[in-house]
Amino acid sequence: MAELDKFKKNILSKSKVTQGVYVSNYKKLRELLDDVDIASVSQKSVIEVVEQINNRNSQQSLINVAFLIRRYEEMGIMELETYRKKNELLIREKKFETNATLSNTLPSYKSLVDYIDGLLEAKKYIQYIINYLLLHYQVRNADLIFDFVLFKKDTKDETKNYLWLSARTKTVHYIRNVYKTAKIIKSDGKDGGYGQKIIKISDPVFLGVMKLLAAEQKKENKPIVFFPVTDNISYWIKKMTYEGLGETLYFKIVVNHFRENVNMLKQIGYNRGTNLETILQSYDIESEPLKE
Repeated sequence: MAELDKFKKNILSKSKVTQGVYVSNYKKLRELLDDVDIASVSQKSVIEVVEQINNRNSQQSLINVAFLIRRYEEMGIMELETYRKKNELLIREKKFETNATLSNTLPSYKSLVDYIDGLLEAKKYIQYIINYLLLHYQVRNADLIFDFVLFKKDTKDETKNYLWLSARTKTVHYIRNVYKTAKIIKSDGKDGGYGQKIIKISDPVFLGVMKLLAAEQKKENKPIVFFPVTDNISYWIKKMTYEGLGETLYFKIVVNHFRENVNMLKQIGYNRGTNLETILQSYDIESEPLKE
C-alpha cells in the first residue's frame, strides 16, 4: 500500500500512540471507500461516507486523515476544512453539554479517597495501588502497565515502565518510559516529548502495601501480576475503579477538585505529561464556552 507507507512517513512528527491511531483511522476510511486510495476520491465523496458514522469524534478523525493526505499531496482541501470547522463547533458544544451533566452526576473527590481507603482495609492491594496512582498521580491507563521490581538493576529496559521498591531508601520509584507524550517528534525533527518520568513515593501507607507485595513475591518466587492481560487495559482498570468510572472520569474529578488551585493544576500537568491548556480545555467539567 504505497499511499499508506507515504502517510506513515508524513505523521512521524506525532507520538507513536498517535501514529497508531492515525494508521487505524486510515484503514477504516479506506475500507469505507471500497479500498481505493484516499487521494483518488473527491472531498465530497469522503464527507458522504464519513457522515454514515453517527459519532462526530469518529467522523472528525476520519476527515483529518483525508485532510492530511490531500494537503501533503497539494490537492484541494477547502471542503474538508469547512466540514472540519463545522464539526469542531458541534463537538465543542456537545462537550460542554456533557461536562455540565458530569458536574452534577460525578462522585466527589472525597468519594474516591474513601473508596481507596476501603480497598486498603479490605486488603485488596493490587486495586489499591492502581487507584492510588490514578488519583494521586493522574496517569493514563497504559502508564499502569509496569513491572514490579525490587532492584534498580531491573529497571534498565527503556521500553518498559516500572514500580521499583527500594529497600535502601525506603522509597517507591514509579518509572515511566512508555506513555502517550513521552516522545513527540516536532516538525523541526527535535523531540518535544516529556521524556522519562520518575515519581518518588514515600507515603508510609503506600510503602507498607508495597512491602507486603514484595514479601508475597519472594515467598511465591514469581512476579506479582497486576493485570491478567494488558491488551484491553481500560477494561481491567474500569473493573478496579470506583463504580467502574475508569481513568478519564477519575482525571476529570481530580481536575474539578483542584480547578482553583493553579499550582496543583501545574503539578497535575507534570504528572500526566499534559500541558495546562489541554487540561483546562478537555477535562475541566465546570468550564463554560468563551463569549464571542
